[in-house]
Amino acid sequence: MDLTKYLPNGASYEMRTERTKTNSVSFSGNKFDNISSTDQTSQAVRVLHDGKLSIATSSKPNSGEELVRQAAATVSYGSSHDVPFIGATNITPLNLEDTATLTSDQMIEIAAGLMEDIRSLDDRMSVSTQLTCTKSEVSLQTSNGFDNSYRKSVWTYGGSINLTQGDDRLGIYEFSSKMSPSFDVKAIKNTIAKKLDYAKNTVPFKAGAYPVIFTPDEVSYVVNPVVASLNGMAVYRQVSPWSNKLGQELLDPRFTLIDDASINNMHTSKPFDIEGTPTRRNVLVENGRTSDLLLNRKVAALLGKESSGNASLLGPNANHLLLTPGTKSLDELISSIEYGLMIDGTMGAWSGNPYSGIVTGTISMGLLIEKGKIVGRVKDCMYTINAFEHLRKHFVDCSSETEVSRGRGFSTQFPYVLLDEVVISTK
Repeated sequence: MDLTKYLPNGASYEMRTERTKTNSVSFSGNKFDNISSTDQTSQAVRVLHDGKLSIATSSKPNSGEELVRQAAATVSYGSSHDVPFIGATNITPLNLEDTATLTSDQMIEIAAGLMEDIRSLDDRMSVSTQLTCTKSEVSLQTSNGFDNSYRKSVWTYGGSINLTQGDDRLGIYEFSSKMSPSFDVKAIKNTIAKKLDYAKNTVPFKAGAYPVIFTPDEVSYVVNPVVASLNGMAVYRQVSPWSNKLGQELLDPRFTLIDDASINNMHTSKPFDIEGTPTRRNVLVENGRTSDLLLNRKVAALLGKESSGNASLLGPNANHLLLTPGTKSLDELISSIEYGLMIDGTMGAWSGNPYSGIVTGTISMGLLIEKGKIVGRVKDCMYTINAFEHLRKHFVDCSSETEVSRGRGFSTQFPYVLLDEVVISTK
């Protein structure tokens, strides 16, 4: 269909379509909760004319013609934009889809089995489990000649527990995401069992500055100021503290942070971003030295650079972050601590001004380490670090093990990170 006939002379369009099918089964409070199936389509059209940009969106399938008309009708009132839509581009295909399927009965059986396995650890617990399959198809076309698409499957599986003992309520969760429904049920149960064994008993803790191991999920908060400071828009606007420090060694030489959504056979990948720019391996920090920026097409043009394939609805954003692991196991990191914590859950650590470097949060899951062993769970504690200072002066080590997590607008594959001089306050 020729949609250019609905455009003013000299105008161009970009149309992005995403269809997502989701099947999910959940158990909550030790009993069956819900089974759901959705099929959703979202479509967005942008029109560019005379340096103005407009957008129209719809959740109705096959609404491209209507959206082009709408966007064209309002483009003269649009925002300023002088970067053309992408043209014909060579896209390296990635295998991101597993064709395996499960029936509803099979999904129920798997989720119920995990619930019963976890409940066997302690019948006082309230257990919830979930199994979800999301299959999506994304396509992007522009009147400048870009026309590509990809398919993707993501299976998410896991469970959580709540255990109330007097006035203490303990919550633990463990989830795994993959491209295929090949989950290690035993591993998920064993991880929850280990956390439960550590956390059942609460222990006293004294405020001070201590070595702390941050689990992979929590490392996201620790490195967030680094990621924010290497966002091209923050650099262009001079709000990043590193705007004039690119290429300098600002962090520990062992610290290397990479953004890469071009990994084949990886459920966190995608061959191109929402503007059609091919994704690639972007080394943001190499051996402590700032190297690359997160860029979309507009910000890249403002900085005289090329897009890094990190366009999102909210501007440049990370796709899939990787932190180079260390050589020691998690057990070795734990055994190296005379007195400190392992933080596996926080509340509020995402808030605040990332450009200050200050990261602080209430610890919802903190495990006390004494003489190289985990001895129990602490309560009513908060931690505070300056990410820039701690990743430069107080970066002790990180584990050889890594874990893939999803959330906060991007996915990660991080090791456990050990920092010292982390300030822990108590009530």
